[in-house]
Amino acid sequence: MRALAPGPGVGRYAITDCIVDTGAHFSLVSEDLWKRFRPGFVTPLPFDPLTPPQLRVVTIAGGTFAYELGELTLRLEDRDGNVLHATIVAKLTRDGGRLPFPLTLGLRGGFLEGRTLQAVPDATAPFGQAWTLTEP
Repeated sequence: MRALAPGPGVGRYAITDCIVDTGAHFSLVSEDLWKRFRPGFVTPLPFDPLTPPQLRVVTIAGGTFAYELGELTLRLEDRDGNVLHATIVAKLTRDGGRLPFPLTLGLRGGFLEGRTLQAVPDATAPFGQAWTLTEP
């Protein structure tokens, strides 16, 4: 709960759902979520001044949105109670509340480095496979 400012509907966890996007390099945090972070939770990462504005956008869900880069440390817990702390670099979208999806974890920018992501067939798991993320 140290990540988000208190408010209505805030339960035991600051973020209750997230997606691991195996095709994304960086993580993505929609504006509705990152605007609720407490001050200081995200460390801003400035763009190089020579980076043109047209290269500071992400196209997703039928729209193109400007974003800022930030670094944040998350405490991830799976349904079995396993905990993983990950410091990630994320794209913080400026979508005006138009992106209605949960935190999306990309495989680079801190999430996968030094860890192994495995999938094994499991007929009882969503999409027929169970995923595990381990640290050496």
